[in-house]
Amino acid sequence: MLLKNYFAPSKSSFLAVMTCGIGFLLVVVSADAAEKPLKVFVLAGQSNMDGQADVRTLDFLGEDRDPDRASLLGIFKSDSGALMTRKDVWVANAGVYGELQAGFGGRRNYDKLGSKIGPEYAFGYYMGEAFDEQVLLIKYAPGGKSLHVDFRPPSAGNTGNEKLDSRVLTKEVAEKWNGGKVEPVVGLEYRKLVRYVEDTLSTLGQRFPDHEATHGYEIAGLVWFQGFNDMFDVTGRQKYGENLTHLIHDLRRDLHAPEMKVVVGVMGVNGLENEENPKQRDVRNGQRSINSLPSLKGNAQAIETAGFCHPQIVAIKTAGWLNKKRDLKAMPLTEQEQEMLARATSDKGYHYYGEGRFFILVGKAFAETMLSLLGENKSGETPPDE
Repeated sequence: MLLKNYFAPSKSSFLAVMTCGIGFLLVVVSADAAEKPLKVFVLAGQSNMDGQADVRTLDFLGEDRDPDRASLLGIFKSDSGALMTRKDVWVANAGVYGELQAGFGGRRNYDKLGSKIGPEYAFGYYMGEAFDEQVLLIKYAPGGKSLHVDFRPPSAGNTGNEKLDSRVLTKEVAEKWNGGKVEPVVGLEYRKLVRYVEDTLSTLGQRFPDHEATHGYEIAGLVWFQGFNDMFDVTGRQKYGENLTHLIHDLRRDLHAPEMKVVVGVMGVNGLENEENPKQRDVRNGQRSINSLPSLKGNAQAIETAGFCHPQIVAIKTAGWLNKKRDLKAMPLTEQEQEMLARATSDKGYHYYGEGRFFILVGKAFAETMLSLLGENKSGETPPDE
């Protein structure tokens, strides 16, 4: 009999009741004794999965008008200013392998941590809270890459552009960026993603010395957050849904994880109103299309992210074009608005303005959706229509 919450045991242990000659014996058993497999989640996409929010912008989360959201800041940053870390969640990203902490976002030198976060920060926290077993996040997120060309999955076939389909890396480019391997350009990032996951899993003992090889691992889920570069190719954006479906099926096959659950973040750059942009609307609709496929029902889900953009920041940053109600020449930024932008943002619009608040909220939503697909969580937060 397993008494998981009796006497509030720590996450690293559980209580079991065992029979003996004179009655019952209450035993504290290490979770390691259960030999549960390492829970692996693959986080893939382009620069917004990489994450471009400087940690200095996290404090703005505490200013959210929703008190429940504002209270989340205390999870990720203590009153003393210490940022959250978790030893029960590991992260593999480019040349860094270590425990979950801030700094796995975009950085100049990918062989060391930087000062930015992506969705992995909050996603990893909630995965760590949910599972007794050790969690590993494998993040592969090169910037400026499309699904139509760069991440093109094998079963999608050729792009139809003969010149593009015949291109291979030059020897010089291959030496600098691909370990010397000369191969076709189309689908290169797909293949590199698979190789990175396989390499990480085949060297777990080297990368993470505390891993018990006898426990093995399970690739439980994939989170896909991408889409910006596909807007600029008419075929790419119109066939996004078809290519995404191929991606899900191919990764399940090539990673030998047929039961892998999949969460897709619907691109939300510049918020809800940017649906007026037909290019972005095409990509968003392609991402949403997986929710209507019978073969993916209950095992893959696309969720909206536009509602997590701060409406006031979007209104200011898009004044004069998307937000036609304001002309910054006639109504320049106030001192308070300038101060808010300085606190809240650290990058361009296509990077969700480098807003830490956004990346915490979207990472949390990814986690809640993943846990729901895995049967671990029945509730989730839906972005409000602001």
